[in-house]
Amino acid sequence: MTQVLLATLLMVGTSALTKEPARAPAASPFAGSWTADLSQSRLDAKMAIKGVELTIGVRGNVVTLSSSFTLPNGQTQSEKETLRADGTEKAATFIAGVTHFANWVGPQVLALTARKGNQNIALITYEVSSDGQTLTARTSGLVEQMLIFRRR
Repeated sequence: MTQVLLATLLMVGTSALTKEPARAPAASPFAGSWTADLSQSRLDAKMAIKGVELTIGVRGNVVTLSSSFTLPNGQTQSEKETLRADGTEKAATFIAGVTHFANWVGPQVLALTARKGNQNIALITYEVSSDGQTLTARTSGLVEQMLIFRRR
């Protein structure tokens, strides 16, 4: 359950932060493959992981997040979520009863919220650095952490 929760928290979406959601640029700075730099990250104690690989695909407001987690025992778990970054509610793939909302908050930031019933359980913001080489994922809610990713 911890691994599934981590994956969902990395992939969840946020309700509209602006009245008119911004659109991703044609060549999104999010698109590509990313590797977590755990030495620079601040992990929640509940989330024991040895590594994370993340691949992001962006086509307009459709965002695909494919992740692979390496657990302390060396096993890996791979998961994939597809979100709509226009505030559209979408059922989560891995945890029943959870929905995702996502919105662009400018060309460098994607905000995501996970909701179960009427309760927000997580907020994650993904922010790409101005040089496009670093992705910072900040999570709050059931898990409090910051993951730093480097472009592969």
